[in-house]
Amino acid sequence: MRYPDRRVITVVLGGLLAAVTMTGSALADAHPRVPRPMMSAALAATPGRAEAAPMVPTKRSVAIARARTWLTAWHGGPVPYSQSRYLNGWRTDCSGYISMAWNLQNANGAPLNYNTDSMLRGGPGFPGPVVHPIGWGDLKPGDAIGFLGAGSAGDAGHVMLFEGWADPAHTAYRVYEQAGDGGTHHRTHPVSYNHYKPYRYDRILEG
Repeated sequence: MRYPDRRVITVVLGGLLAAVTMTGSALADAHPRVPRPMMSAALAATPGRAEAAPMVPTKRSVAIARARTWLTAWHGGPVPYSQSRYLNGWRTDCSGYISMAWNLQNANGAPLNYNTDSMLRGGPGFPGPVVHPIGWGDLKPGDAIGFLGAGSAGDAGHVMLFEGWADPAHTAYRVYEQAGDGGTHHRTHPVSYNHYKPYRYDRILEG
């Protein structure tokens, strides 16, 4: 039996391969492959979280001094309480007042008014929480006392700036407070007051 010439087989196979390649190229031109879009960094980020911006460190003495200014900042008297009004960019409720005392700012350096929930838990529009719980024995001037976190939104929560202990036994404390019964106050509460808890600003500095 005579076998086909190998040169003929090579030529035939080469022609078939060229035809297949041309057909595939034509099909690719007719139906171009759509590249998969790259997910942008913004879309890949966790929804509902603001871009992280470092909070400004504030000395304890500066926080107390800033809080004290509102005792006379409204025509020589206390700043009236409001959840919808602002003074120099700071909301005139309890959490806006503490935000002012700690000088909380957004990425552009503008006042950032936290509320009692977001101070402890962060949330949409905020770069994360700014306080953490501490013990009563750890309290120092410039720390906070109040009801923060889950369930504290609106009228349910409250926060005050701790100035110091009112007695050697630590049964009562002095605070600067923005409240609905007259605006800015400097007053004393017992430790049992409303079952509030102590907190510390994450970027507080000694001095």
